Amino acid sequence: MKPSALQFRQLSIDDVDAFRALRLCGMLEKPETFRTSYAEEAALPLIRLQQRLLHTPHQRMFGAWDGDALVGMAGLKREPIAVVHERANIWGVYVAPQARGAGVARGLIEAALDYARAVPELRRVTLMVNVDNAAARALYRKLGFTLVAGTLDAQRDEQMLLLLSGMPVS
Repeated sequence: MKPSALQFRQLSIDDVDAFRALRLCGMLEKPETFRTSYAEEAALPLIRLQQRLLHTPHQRMFGAWDGDALVGMAGLKREPIAVVHERANIWGVYVAPQARGAGVARGLIEAALDYARAVPELRRVTLMVNVDNAAARALYRKLGFTLVAGTLDAQRDEQMLLLLSGMPVS
């Protein structure tokens, strides 16, 4: 796959079938990286998946396309509560096996961060990464994320943080 053939864009409800198929493939391949099971996700009504793809002030889902095939995805969800509205979380990052090594994950995270940087209130972005995913951990470090100490959870995920504006965060 040529990196130049890839297109990165925000997903819309029209992309729901491709989104569902890619998520389900990811859950079969790496169930430990998702917070729900394949069976639960497969049983979700289409309207619930479409809600994840709605563009709102608090959420965006980004996709990487190789022609007509969705080969990667990453979501950005902002906190809607006023006292924590400066925070956002990257979630649901997955790249299909055939697209790995072509810059898909980097392009997706950069698209999410570009969007986050355009939101004046946002000061920090977090994400969770499995400790066994060395490639993802290395990519996130290259993009400026740092490990949040003491965040290892039962699924062996660690939280990483990126400060967007260089301003101190309380």
